[in-house]
Amino acid sequence: MIKSYFDLLTSKILLETTVEVLKDESVDKFFHKLADKSLPILKFDAWSVLEVEDKERVKFVAVSDFYQRFDVEKIEKKLSFQDFALYNVVLNTKRWKYIKDVSKTRAWVPNNRISSWIGIPLLFDSKVYGVLSLDYFKIKRLGLKEKLFLDNFQRNFSKIASDFRQLKELFYQKYIDQLTSLKNRHFIEEFFESNKERVGLIFCDLNKFKSINDTYGHRFGDEVIKVVAKRLKNVLKSTDQVVRYGGDEFIIITKNVDKIHVIINRIKNIIKKYDIIIDGKKVNLGISCGYAIFPDDGTDLWEILHIADLRMYEEKKKE
Repeated sequence: MIKSYFDLLTSKILLETTVEVLKDESVDKFFHKLADKSLPILKFDAWSVLEVEDKERVKFVAVSDFYQRFDVEKIEKKLSFQDFALYNVVLNTKRWKYIKDVSKTRAWVPNNRISSWIGIPLLFDSKVYGVLSLDYFKIKRLGLKEKLFLDNFQRNFSKIASDFRQLKELFYQKYIDQLTSLKNRHFIEEFFESNKERVGLIFCDLNKFKSINDTYGHRFGDEVIKVVAKRLKNVLKSTDQVVRYGGDEFIIITKNVDKIHVIINRIKNIIKKYDIIIDGKKVNLGISCGYAIFPDDGTDLWEILHIADLRMYEEKKKE
């Protein structure tokens, strides 16, 4: 009976928070509301949510009011180079972790007032998005009810977050380029960590884009980038992934490897053939593309990206 109660309680908290926060579309507000609803049960003193992009890069996506007084970026840098950090235990096990006395560990903590700590993995489709850290300024002893709450909270967060499409999209904003709404470099790095299929990578760079920025300004340049992104999306298949890698660089991932030269020609034609007109100003752009095949040309992203980059610059010399 008591297990069913906490299953229903955590489901209610998570669903209510999800419905409320989708109106604002803010990850920060999501976790503030979630913390407010969980506080009566877990009675923590401060909290934070840490997104772990890789083992050497961490970022806070939300913090409690207590941490607003600190230099959060400085803490991120410090955490990024720790040999042992509390969140690593959670990442490795994908299970919530309770440490009764933090002073007895060799972990660096951002606040010397922390006595006890709880870390909860935030899972989407069995992958860890980040870690919710709960800080206690006095030694905390966990009772059975709190342990059951944590068990059900972790399980139900994973279930609701994975099933609730709008919530998943909200959290996956880290994979989206804010200017163009294309995928970004975070997406492509994670794609190649798990991809086993044969795919083609096309690396594209706009020609003479710097002169457009210098002549018309960066705001105009941003509008040009958005037009290019839209044209790329329109000319490619829905199964192709279009990524803004940075600046005026774009990457296309395609499973249609045998027709990669056809795809490149299609890209070059759609960019070169039609002028871009913004606020009465007309510009004409070219685009240079190079390609590499995974795993034919290389077995990881950086190998094939290097080869595609070299081929792209060879193409650019001909322009």
